[in-house]
Amino acid sequence: MTVSPGLLSALIVTAGLTLSACTAAGPFSATAICERSGGDYVGRTCEHRWTPAELAAQQWCETHGGVYLAHDRCEWGSGGP
Repeated sequence: MTVSPGLLSALIVTAGLTLSACTAAGPFSATAICERSGGDYVGRTCEHRWTPAELAAQQWCETHGGVYLAHDRCEWGSGGP
């Protein structure tokens, strides 16, 4: 069985792109993805930067007896002791 030059080239390019996505640098790195989504990449973890609106929502939720779950979700009486 012979492989056409076009197919071989496509496989090489695909392998190269796949491997580059796994590197620690470049546009597909965890650091770059985290920073583009508004976080800080610290200690191999993406830490979310809270906006003033999110902080206000969390404070309101907690002062009213709820648990703030992010994305404007405040839960009351779900589980616990």
